[in-house]
Amino acid sequence: MDNKLIYVNGKLLPRNEAKVSVLDHGFLYGSGVFETMRSYHGKVFMIDKHIERLFRSADAIYLNISMSHEEIREAIEETIKANGLKDAYIRITVSRGEGEPGLDPDLCQSPTVVVYTKEFKPYPEEWYRKGIKIIVTAIKKGSPDYIHRPLKACNYYLPNFFAKVEAKRRGAIEGIMLDEACSEKGKLNGTITEGTVSNIFIISKGVLITPPTGPNVLDGVTREIAIQIAKQSGIPCKEERFSRAELIAADECFLTNTTFEIIPVREVDDFKIGEKSPGDITALLTEKFKRLRDRGI
Repeated sequence: MDNKLIYVNGKLLPRNEAKVSVLDHGFLYGSGVFETMRSYHGKVFMIDKHIERLFRSADAIYLNISMSHEEIREAIEETIKANGLKDAYIRITVSRGEGEPGLDPDLCQSPTVVVYTKEFKPYPEEWYRKGIKIIVTAIKKGSPDYIHRPLKACNYYLPNFFAKVEAKRRGAIEGIMLDEACSEKGKLNGTITEGTVSNIFIISKGVLITPPTGPNVLDGVTREIAIQIAKQSGIPCKEERFSRAELIAADECFLTNTTFEIIPVREVDDFKIGEKSPGDITALLTEKFKRLRDRGI
């Protein structure tokens, strides 16, 4: 057992002492929200954006976070410092808290706040040098009609789990979900939404295209930065839906998320994407993203 310190409801505890009640509704029902962040040289990248999204997700599931934005920030920074980390992976989870079994949110009076940090282990350099393999899964990313906005809620990620299992079984790094399920004879219908843990972009005839955010597409922090960089670089951008066929026919493709940053895609469902990976626009965006990241925006 390592000696990491984990923040639990205002206390920094050794890993073997960091406990959550078996009656916590996060455990009983997956009722909670979360954010994943990275720090570079001890500074959390885009921390305010992540905290703002944490609160938006909480509002969407009627979860009242009893801490302020600033208190959440302090808890994250305190945990990183206590563990002596510079380049870190950070996960904050806020569950509805302990209460008697039942779906009434008023059964839980105090949310549980956990901050977990560890040293960030970079992905293989080859992934960025040559690109990764992804698949379009048979798993539908279809939000119920009571979900009206993007959110990072724990019990919202079951489709992502099954898509990740399918991707792993097929030897891919990431699985991409459609907004429609398979039809007869296994044919994949619908338009591309997002990956299990990532946003997806294609470049077609010099235009950067990514699905618009909404209940089926998370408003990724790195996604937003990639779009801003592209616009500042004079690259035409569209937020619009596209099909699996359009994905396969794209000149370039890349994924974004907090830990991937910007990662090129070399093939989808065993179809090669473009003439080279990374493509020129992907490489340009990656380089400019690194500059912004290193400046600590």
